[in-house]
Amino acid sequence: MSEPADALLSRVKATRAQVDAFVAAAAPRKRRLLNTTIVGGAVAAALTAVPAVGGAPVTSWLTTALGLESPVWRLLCGAASLSSIAATIATTTLKSTHLEEHVARALACRARLEAIETGIALGYVDVRQATTDYLKCVEDAAVIGA
Repeated sequence: MSEPADALLSRVKATRAQVDAFVAAAAPRKRRLLNTTIVGGAVAAALTAVPAVGGAPVTSWLTTALGLESPVWRLLCGAASLSSIAATIATTTLKSTHLEEHVARALACRARLEAIETGIALGYVDVRQATTDYLKCVEDAAVIGA
């Protein structure tokens, strides 16, 4: 392999390692935020459904069964509020940081870098074209902080 091809290949590998590190950190965070949104919303709905569906007989029974001084609906509504707040914060964080978009871009960039790396290593892509493709990929990856 020529010296320019070797230099480009080492840059591609380094950039790919940066993108891999970003994906390794961002993908689990995205998954946690999505799960918090889903679970928080579902728990809030379930907690408010108990007094709404069961009415006074169910809330009175729960108050007695749990040995509470105040009505159980207060506890249920408070817990539902906290679950709803957690879901709202997770959703807002996910949307305001554009995390889903950044992860998708990083995955696409990683695939392009792998294709460039393979093309250079096997000699199927000339160095000029590979450099052009690499620079475009680096430009796209700059948005994600890689």
